[in-house]
Amino acid sequence: MARKSRKHLSDTIAEEVYEPVYYNAGGYTRMSRDDAARGDSLETQRNMIENFVAASPDIRLEEVYTDNKTTGTNFERPAFQRMLADIERGRINCIIVKDVTRFGRNAIDTGYYLERYLPQRGVRFIAITDAHDSLDGDGGILLPLKNIISESYALDIGRKCRAVQRQNIADGLFVGRLAPYGYKKATDDCHQLTIDADTAPIVHQIFSWASDGVSVNDIARRLSAEGIPSPSHYNYDKGFNKSETMLGAIYWKANTVRKIINDRVYVGDMVQGKTQQMNNNKTYNDPSKWICVPDTHEPLISKDMFDRVQVIRQAVTERAMTIKQNSTPFTANVFSGKVFCAKCGYPMKRKRQYSNGIYWFRCESQAKYSEGACTVVSVKEADLIAEIMAMLHKQAEAILGKCISLEKAAALPDNGAAELREINAGLDKDGRVLQSLYESMVTGLISKSEFVQMKADYEAKIAALSARADEIRNRQYELKTHVVEYRDLADAISAAVGNEKLTAEIIDKLVQEIRVSPDKSFSVLFRFKDEFMSSCNRVDMLPYLSESDCCGVYTNPEVRRAG
Repeated sequence: MARKSRKHLSDTIAEEVYEPVYYNAGGYTRMSRDDAARGDSLETQRNMIENFVAASPDIRLEEVYTDNKTTGTNFERPAFQRMLADIERGRINCIIVKDVTRFGRNAIDTGYYLERYLPQRGVRFIAITDAHDSLDGDGGILLPLKNIISESYALDIGRKCRAVQRQNIADGLFVGRLAPYGYKKATDDCHQLTIDADTAPIVHQIFSWASDGVSVNDIARRLSAEGIPSPSHYNYDKGFNKSETMLGAIYWKANTVRKIINDRVYVGDMVQGKTQQMNNNKTYNDPSKWICVPDTHEPLISKDMFDRVQVIRQAVTERAMTIKQNSTPFTANVFSGKVFCAKCGYPMKRKRQYSNGIYWFRCESQAKYSEGACTVVSVKEADLIAEIMAMLHKQAEAILGKCISLEKAAALPDNGAAELREINAGLDKDGRVLQSLYESMVTGLISKSEFVQMKADYEAKIAALSARADEIRNRQYELKTHVVEYRDLADAISAAVGNEKLTAEIIDKLVQEIRVSPDKSFSVLFRFKDEFMSSCNRVDMLPYLSESDCCGVYTNPEVRRAG
């Protein structure tokens, strides 16, 4: 028998066999700091997912979401949250992971996502090495049991890591993420500190100035004036820290200098355990609980110089305390946290002139950071109080009138209550009719097509009435909320105007922030809305203020008082 040609057989099969894509999948990979040694690298996970998809003609891989160096005990992970958002948008309807532990190690939360969240949204879940596919069932008792074991494993790993860290601290090994300024981690041992040739001379200079009696503020200004990067910027520039969120100010700060000259790490001693983590919150330990191990690394400063600096700093502190105790107590700062420099954006410091007892708000960027950080910006506290009081006098009647109008509107009988009662009655009636339609169809009073049409009509009517009822309730709730807001504002204004006095509580209710310009004019961003927007001088929102606040901005361009 002659053999038939198979030349075009493969083409024929390819044309006849067609598998449509039913699932748009999102692959998810995660690796914590402890996973690399167990073969759970991100590349390995990704390869397994891609190979699985290649062998599954009903699945198309949309994207692989990756969280690196993140724990599986909580679900506040950037890539995971982005994957959930894509599920809500309908972009993906399938999740593929190497195993369930990559998805999460918290038994309760993992169970919620696998047993409720994903099934409710029709999302298929596949764990490759666990041989789990939600299309084949919920996994029975095996999957929840694996979640519990995974969580216990994660907790055990956490306990072991903390125990190792405590032992390293007791042994004098460095366990911090970033080495102290002036040092760097040894290339062959991350727990050992070595001298950083780039920053060690700066530490020497800081201690030298401090031993000569130079204040920490002046030291910070000198360092900034010389263009020396602050420690956070130095670490960022060198790549030791790649997170912009931890990037501090470009200028040196007095507190940074103070921490350096008080740190025994520079005499070769390792002092750790200053903080502890409790429920994801960092708390500071009492100095008596700090762990100090002497002579663990090469010192930068001699102990004699370090002790001499501490004596000088102690004398400065005692002198400042004596002056503070013997001086007249400061009056309450009613503008605490409200006054900012319009030029540099930093908070302004409240100062008192001891010669006459007058209080000023001054920008200290020049004194703290460098001469080029800002210009001389200041304003008298009395000017702020006088201008704000004048503004409140002008607006007291308008705010009080608005409050009374809102209260009357809320008390009116026709504010939607009558219509709401009618809607509720209509909903009750239509609901009963809807229930009786099925009985009418069964008994033959109406046909099936009539039942379908009438049912759709009544359901649409009920939906429209329910939407209208929600609209009325929302309007009533908003009205009540506005009444409470304006009553609080009216009471605050009445207290200020009636007593001719501003308190911190009143300022906090009425004022969001104050920006002072170099010419001593200032802008006040009030918490008021309609009245201030309509009756005050209108100005464009300053670039540092959010237009979404929708508050009134008042400026005093006529104020030009000399200091």
